[in-house]
Amino acid sequence: MRKKLYAAALAVVALTFCACGTMGTSALSGLGGGGGVSGSGSVLGNILSTVLGTKKLTESDLYGAWNYTGSDCVFESENLLMKAGGTVAAAKVESEVNEQLQALGIKPGACSFTFNEDKTFKANIGGRNISGTYVLDADNKKVTLKTLLGLGSLTANVAKSGNNLSLLFNSDKLLKLATFAGSLTGSTAIKTLSGIASKYDGMMIGLQLTK
Repeated sequence: MRKKLYAAALAVVALTFCACGTMGTSALSGLGGGGGVSGSGSVLGNILSTVLGTKKLTESDLYGAWNYTGSDCVFESENLLMKAGGTVAAAKVESEVNEQLQALGIKPGACSFTFNEDKTFKANIGGRNISGTYVLDADNKKVTLKTLLGLGSLTANVAKSGNNLSLLFNSDKLLKLATFAGSLTGSTAIKTLSGIASKYDGMMIGLQLTK
């Protein structure tokens, strides 16, 4: 009798651990965020240092034509990400930003960047063409785009993985780019985008690109 009770107890314990393991896996998978090109599927995927990685960039990493696929939402530190609401909030912001950028014409098929070996670039931003020169700060993984079309210069962090590239802008710089793209379509989306960006400290919004 005691052996039967003991065996039943072990079965209950085993089932309990199995259930806990299943819940744990489910909970962890629910933490997956966008996080740019890193694709880590964890809280680290939305933190700038992780997205940028440790591999040093070279100008040849930028060469070629890159097409827009969607936005990124990356925070400068894990503390700021948690303060904003974690990866769930980051995913929500990305969705909202995508919606507003699309309203401005910045969407797949209507946004691209081309970096040339002679340090010139050209871009199509929501149907509007810009061109200029670029300077890569390889040590800090930043690229500065210089143009004369009312934009002056824009600096973005650069993250690269395989055939994927992310240009991560501080919110004010992205708004500058969005305003340029949306100057022909009205200001409602720009105001909404500005409101989203102003809610979160230490957030960078990026353009995900692929070859």
